[in-house]
Amino acid sequence: MRRPAKLCAFSLVLVLAFSIFGVMSLKSVAAASPAFGFANYEVARSSDLAHAGVTCPNTGTNCWNWNGEPNIATAPDGTIYATSENTAFNHPSECNDPTGGTISQTLYICGGTGAWKSTDRGNHFSTLTSPNTNFQSGYGITLWGGDTHVAVAPAKNLNGQYNVYVVSLEAAVVGLVGVGESTSQDGGQTWSNNPFAIQFTNPIANPLVEDRPWVAAYGSTEVCISVHEGAVIGDVWCSYDSGLTFTQVGSAFDALHSWLVAETSIPGAIHIDPNTGYMYVPFSGLASATEAANPVEVACGGLTGINCPYKLHTVYMAVSTNGGLTFTDYTVYVNPNNQVNYGSNFLAMAIDRAGNLYEAYSDGVSLFYSYSTDTGQTWHGPYQVNQAPSSWAIEPWLTAGDPGKIDIVWYGTNNCGAAITDADNCQQSATWSVFFAQNRNVFTSPTGFTQQQATGVIHMGPVCLNGSGCQSYRGLFDDFGVTADPTTGMATIVYDNDMHTPSNSNNLPNPDCTSQYTSSSDPAQQNCVHTVIAHQTSGTGVLRKHSFQIIGESLTQESDLAHTDYYVQGQNDGEASIMALSVSLAGVSLPLTFSSALPLQPGATISGQSVISLQTVLLVLGTAYPVDVTATFDDGTTITQPTTVAYTIA
Repeated sequence: MRRPAKLCAFSLVLVLAFSIFGVMSLKSVAAASPAFGFANYEVARSSDLAHAGVTCPNTGTNCWNWNGEPNIATAPDGTIYATSENTAFNHPSECNDPTGGTISQTLYICGGTGAWKSTDRGNHFSTLTSPNTNFQSGYGITLWGGDTHVAVAPAKNLNGQYNVYVVSLEAAVVGLVGVGESTSQDGGQTWSNNPFAIQFTNPIANPLVEDRPWVAAYGSTEVCISVHEGAVIGDVWCSYDSGLTFTQVGSAFDALHSWLVAETSIPGAIHIDPNTGYMYVPFSGLASATEAANPVEVACGGLTGINCPYKLHTVYMAVSTNGGLTFTDYTVYVNPNNQVNYGSNFLAMAIDRAGNLYEAYSDGVSLFYSYSTDTGQTWHGPYQVNQAPSSWAIEPWLTAGDPGKIDIVWYGTNNCGAAITDADNCQQSATWSVFFAQNRNVFTSPTGFTQQQATGVIHMGPVCLNGSGCQSYRGLFDDFGVTADPTTGMATIVYDNDMHTPSNSNNLPNPDCTSQYTSSSDPAQQNCVHTVIAHQTSGTGVLRKHSFQIIGESLTQESDLAHTDYYVQGQNDGEASIMALSVSLAGVSLPLTFSSALPLQPGATISGQSVISLQTVLLVLGTAYPVDVTATFDDGTTITQPTTVAYTIA
């Protein structure tokens, strides 16, 4: 990432708590205990057909890969998809390349985008075939595999599946001259679009460049891609036929901000609100036309060697309310210090279920965010996110759930070195990890984050944020991702790791990663980079807790021997109102009379009773019967708790 034009570009009387989170609330966790639990494991390679279907973690030795710069997305049914750039061109010995490397560099053999799928909410991921690779003679050939991003449609297609869209940058030969998109309409089993059929013509003659595509989906068949083209920020291409053709293009610039051409960062990922269809593109740039017109600013940059007088010290959000035909650029935050630079990291954003927006941005040391409750027209913030031990925070990503609930992740360290403001100058002893912070009440406590390290050490030394302009190896590349389960709100993170850890069965090195690098120019760093999952196993999520605690339950025979009483008592110990409660006994639905009227508010207690005619249900004294108690919440969520209750004499 860089300033492209200037630089070349989260039985009886039992106490049964049931919750869709399946975890304790933070209040019940001891102060010294971590607020969140994470399970970390590597995924299998995705460069050839032999590894399709390999599920990780497992007890074998095949869960390793050579991918980097990953991202992640979740379908409405909870299926998670992850993709990652394939760095196999650094490993020709493992690509069955008869030329020993020449073909790899030309045709990107063993390249293509890595892809994985989880159907158990992030506990395991299975390898998919590469979305944009043609497999011939036992190995894959493709021109694609550069910068990648994944999106999932929010509505089902005619096959009853959610379309999966993967976008990738052309990476063969000279690179950066095309963008390809592939679509799966069957859950990642096959990829229906020929990646060679969709290539965006570059409207810029000099420099000739396509860079950093992002993808977002709307409805069942609409997919839009934002791409940086030459000196022009964020052209947005849209397809209405599941990616077969891209017939609409619009610019993320409005007429009043045309001066931002060549004066902006490469934009962050495009997002589309699944309810309204509004599109959003985050980016940073100069603050005004006056700054852009400064003669020194006009002449500065990597081509001329002249230092630019202004950094990209302003955060923006481009908003389209007409399906990407036109955009309006709104100012999120202007830092009065024009030497602060938000352009060395991609700006990240998320949309919560009510349409509120969150934008995260790093100045290379500290991480901030702002939020908007009016579709991006006005903004609150900035608010700092990272705290010790993450004194430096770079490459942010975030996800949102219910209104005001967000998770933010980043790469962080506490020992870059005294007075270091550029991660590329960090001392070699700096140790980096993935950090996770959650705020479940942004609107009343915007700085109320619970922060935790989600991984061990994943990188040592400097981190270059200058894209292809980096002088050192790029062990952490430019971005990674986080997503939230649509039912539990729990987070799944996908990230880079370039450490040599042969004794860790969940983080095995690939065959070319034979030692721990000792400097930022040591080839072992690039050889060791791989893609890893961090799945949240405990703690709160970004959705309201839906929970009903059963305090007491009984099934007793009445004295007339013709009727039985079923009694249940419980408490709403969640965060959402319960609109309905129902009970079935041995598969028979029971009518309930409640002690108070519904809805049952959070914290409130209720009891219910049902008189059962033994002519309707045959019960045997001393027998334990299955009971299902179902709570329906104010957002339509339903959870059912299976219990058993013994039939006794009163």
